[in-house]
Amino acid sequence: MTTTATPQLTADDISRRVLKLIEGLKSSDQLTPEYVEQQTGLAIQRAAGRADSFGTGAQLTPDWSYNLYVTKPDGADRNKLIFDFSRTGEGNAPMSAICGVDFKQYAEALKGMGFQDSVSYGEHGRVDHYRFQRPTLSLEVYIEGESSETPEKTTHHCVKMITVE
Repeated sequence: MTTTATPQLTADDISRRVLKLIEGLKSSDQLTPEYVEQQTGLAIQRAAGRADSFGTGAQLTPDWSYNLYVTKPDGADRNKLIFDFSRTGEGNAPMSAICGVDFKQYAEALKGMGFQDSVSYGEHGRVDHYRFQRPTLSLEVYIEGESSETPEKTTHHCVKMITVE
């Protein structure tokens, strides 16, 4: 079976694959194209002219796509993985289509993998992101409310982006 024959994936599928990738990581040194492809089952492409950058992404719905890429930032000695859901259609599209695996489920899965969590606050005491740490691995998880349709959906947090170092 080849990864190019992968059927259209849902946001839930991608979320579960990213969690599987994170679960097996001991350090960001493992973030090679081969390892990411093996753990996620996604076809990984190398960036032209940047041997240390690679990734994948695809459209999920008319309003949402995902990106999963690894790069070594200038001056850094460690690889950095960035996974995000991006709005590609309606600029204020609700996150409902990509929130089947919500922040609560991500947090429970990460804690089950041995990560300790803490909160980082930004302006006016708003949550900026959550940090999850194990001895040799650190993640930042950025959240957003599902939508502004109802108070419940405003406070139902979805994962917008994860960085792994």
